[in-house]
Amino acid sequence: MALDFVAGCVGGCAGVLVGYPLDTVKVRLQTQDASKPVYRGTFHCITTIVQKESVHGLYKGMSSPMCSLAFINAIAFGVYGNVQRSFSDPNSLMSHMAAGAAAGTIQSIISSPMELTKTRLQLQGQESITITPRFLHSTNTMYSYRSPLDCLLKTMQREGFRGIYKGLPCTILRDAPGFASYFGSFEILTRMLSEDDSGLSTTSLLAAGGLAGIFSWIVTYPVDVIKSRLQADGALGPPQYTGLWDCCSKSYNKEGLKGFTQGLNSTLIRAFPTNAATFLAFSWVFNLFCQDRRAFDFPMDKHTKSILWEKEIYRVNKIACIDNFL
Repeated sequence: MALDFVAGCVGGCAGVLVGYPLDTVKVRLQTQDASKPVYRGTFHCITTIVQKESVHGLYKGMSSPMCSLAFINAIAFGVYGNVQRSFSDPNSLMSHMAAGAAAGTIQSIISSPMELTKTRLQLQGQESITITPRFLHSTNTMYSYRSPLDCLLKTMQREGFRGIYKGLPCTILRDAPGFASYFGSFEILTRMLSEDDSGLSTTSLLAAGGLAGIFSWIVTYPVDVIKSRLQADGALGPPQYTGLWDCCSKSYNKEGLKGFTQGLNSTLIRAFPTNAATFLAFSWVFNLFCQDRRAFDFPMDKHTKSILWEKEIYRVNKIACIDNFL
């Protein structure tokens, strides 16, 4: 169990490291004014950030998800496993989806403050670009954050304890169906791609993880846009929204339905590389400490002895990959 947890954390960190630049791009595209966009698209956003803020600008706030990854993994392991075992048929599709929804709901308590600090640190530095966004009005009062902890403390000082949980309802509305759809689609895909005799190859596992991530993001992305805007609100000026529905209505009135898909391309692009990095790092840890076992191209017999080793790698890697979905 300890090796499972360590491997899951290492895999999750590898996925964050690979996918974080595109996450920064996603947040900036989500929160910019669509009528006067600073960034024309994913590639233009990347080049602009690198030119104005150097490569470091793409990794602002990365320590926040890195530090919270162990807590999120612990919650995901515990809640997912216990809820799944509570069903009469733990291997049914419904048990996987229900366990995923429960894990997504509970872990939001940790992930919501983490994502608030991540979002605000990712947006920091845009004052070096000529920008007057409608959603984030620039003023002479610019809040500078040195670290995720500094961001949390300053947010609490200005907005109180509720401030660090701004966007929590949106996080739950995203993560509960997001985890459920991820685990459900992942399970369906692995069953479709696996065969009783040959099992599931590493390539098929990576494909299943990437496609499941893409499906989950498509399902939950509009809610993620609202979450980002709520959590960024007030970071670069006076607050613009009174709550979730106010943000939804104002966004729709100004941009229409298109406003709820800003940054989606960069999010879908990162699904496969983050999943691949997670799996490779995860398998490397298993291979390092268990030399007599195969960490790559393992068969996954879904009926018999797979639960002893192959099924264990499959289960833990699935938990690790979810860190990079959200």
